[in-house]
Amino acid sequence: MVKKYNSQKNIIWIASNAPYSGAPAAGGQTFNYYLNGFKRSADFNIRLVCWGDIWKKKEIEDEQKDIVHHVIYTEPTLKSKIKKISNIESSYNPWNKNANLISNYCANEIINTLVNWKVEGFLPDCIILEWTNTVVLASRIHKIFPDAKLIASEHDVTFVGYKRKAKYFKGINKILWKHKYLYEKKTELNALRECDLILPHNAENKEVLIKCGVNEEKIQWLVPYYSNMSGCARKSNNRDILFFGAMSRPENYLSAIWFIENVMPLLNDLDVRFVIVGSKPPEELKRFKSDRIVITGFVNDTLPYFESSMCLVAPLVLGAGIKVKILEAMSSGIPVLTNDIGIEGIPAENGSTYFHCNDAETYNKIIRQLYSGEIDTETVSIKSREFMKQLFDVEGSLRRYMYLCKEL
Repeated sequence: MVKKYNSQKNIIWIASNAPYSGAPAAGGQTFNYYLNGFKRSADFNIRLVCWGDIWKKKEIEDEQKDIVHHVIYTEPTLKSKIKKISNIESSYNPWNKNANLISNYCANEIINTLVNWKVEGFLPDCIILEWTNTVVLASRIHKIFPDAKLIASEHDVTFVGYKRKAKYFKGINKILWKHKYLYEKKTELNALRECDLILPHNAENKEVLIKCGVNEEKIQWLVPYYSNMSGCARKSNNRDILFFGAMSRPENYLSAIWFIENVMPLLNDLDVRFVIVGSKPPEELKRFKSDRIVITGFVNDTLPYFESSMCLVAPLVLGAGIKVKILEAMSSGIPVLTNDIGIEGIPAENGSTYFHCNDAETYNKIIRQLYSGEIDTETVSIKSREFMKQLFDVEGSLRRYMYLCKEL
């Protein structure tokens, strides 16, 4: 039997991405922040099982060497190709039991690891399921550890994003996404009902889950980690319109293209540039590059772009969950222009801490007011920074998270 010291809680953390400080996505940074917070506490004895990129193995192993862990690495080998064959069903069967959110190989590796730890004598008090990809394993995990409390860390409610894709796409893609939405929704909700605590990273998702019949008492909002940019020293004569995010993701590059095609032509008489910052922009986006459309690709530091831009726009056409890029932008004090999807889960006040724009003409109107000085950007900056300080306290959220785990 693996012993606990004093009143330590045994925790197994299961994730679909390996934690390390250089994790490129916002969700990975949030996971890393909270895991490290738990690791620093003497109240928890943590084990980790997840999957990760073989090219990041050294970083992952170096940072997780202080806890027992098992990382399922993706490797470009014959063994890996055999794994891919075994994953055909989980990738393409539209009625896959895990709704195609996790491969058969990874699911089985996780389950086998848990069984081995149980045989070894490690009995968890809590099991944290990071991302919906692992939440769908709740029923199988409960059978192994029936006395453990299950915690779902829902970075976003996945079926909300699927529903938007079903509305966005046309033709056969619309039919496929509608099926994926309905089937994934059923799978996700069934898994969440198996959990004892559900932590959406988006306050609005709490209401979505309640409307779908999930017990309200089990749901607590978790603040996502974001880089606090309150030290941003903004310049007064900025003329750039900023957009940033991982450009390999359709919800980002398709949104940038929408702005280029629908808003930039309305601004032809203004001396402005649309600056798109983010790694791996596809050719579909790069073809728009010009004197007025700047596409940087990956940059080491986004701060200079925030300091030299008039505003940030996020005309998102796809996506679900809270948008960390919006939180970071608001903490910097830069005026933020976004739509229903961009502001989802952020209870900001339109016209005070951000500007709500659901169509091209509204973007055009607000940008012109910023350009002419009609809008007092200093007041907007002060209010948005204060809003972030009051409502998005990440350190306070970590303390509450640890308290909930101890009290379950």
